[in-house]
Amino acid sequence: MSPAEPGALEEVAHVLAEAAGLSLSSGLGPALEEGIAGAARALGERSAELVRRVRAREPEAVAALVEWSVVSETSFWRQPEGLAALVRRLAPFPRPLALWSAGCASGEEAYSLAIALLEAGRTARGDRIAATDVSGRALERARDGRYAPRALRRLTPELAERWFEPSGEHRRVKDAVRALVSVERQNLVADPAPAGGPFDAVVCRNVLIYFEPPTAAEVLYRLVGALRPGGLLVLGPVELPLAAALPLEMIEDGGATLLRRPAG
Repeated sequence: MSPAEPGALEEVAHVLAEAAGLSLSSGLGPALEEGIAGAARALGERSAELVRRVRAREPEAVAALVEWSVVSETSFWRQPEGLAALVRRLAPFPRPLALWSAGCASGEEAYSLAIALLEAGRTARGDRIAATDVSGRALERARDGRYAPRALRRLTPELAERWFEPSGEHRRVKDAVRALVSVERQNLVADPAPAGGPFDAVVCRNVLIYFEPPTAAEVLYRLVGALRPGGLLVLGPVELPLAAALPLEMIEDGGATLLRRPAG
């Protein structure tokens, strides 16, 4: 980006916030220039041209910038206390469960939910997990279901052996796990909740921290609205204060905090 264009970075950040809610003030700043460079490479043009097109709000350029600016670093079995607490409360249900992994990145969160449900004995129960993200590149990886060893680093060898199979230098999620998960693109800021709701649980961890507070509040309201009465919301620990103003019951379970929509 040319330093001769004062304010260009701030304007690009504003367009990015309009398109996907992502915010410079909540940690995106160091990644924005990398996102611009990646988007420019993907479109085969110079960064300055990409910036010009984004500032003109050309859809192709804005979409490319969103793709290359979202944070997609994740792994299996993140924050296992929350996962365990959620499954303890859902496992006894006799009917099929509907879950939403919102901001699923490359799928590790959604597949972790599926593995946890299967480990809890919910085989052939008809459970479904909607896995959504704004990044098409990340969702391609989720659909492919193959992961480098680093993504599995928090899994025990027994779990890795039971639910993954070798695929070259990677490990591929087995079909029994993949069968529970449907993957689709969804913009949390602009799009409605995915089909399959209302949901028994919505898991959206470490996503809201990248939004400006008003946008995070709006997205949080939508997530709660997608829950069935009595449904559970799982946020990252640092995101829990964002839900303080909502009429949600806070449940402490095994070192984790779950939020429940009132049943009445």
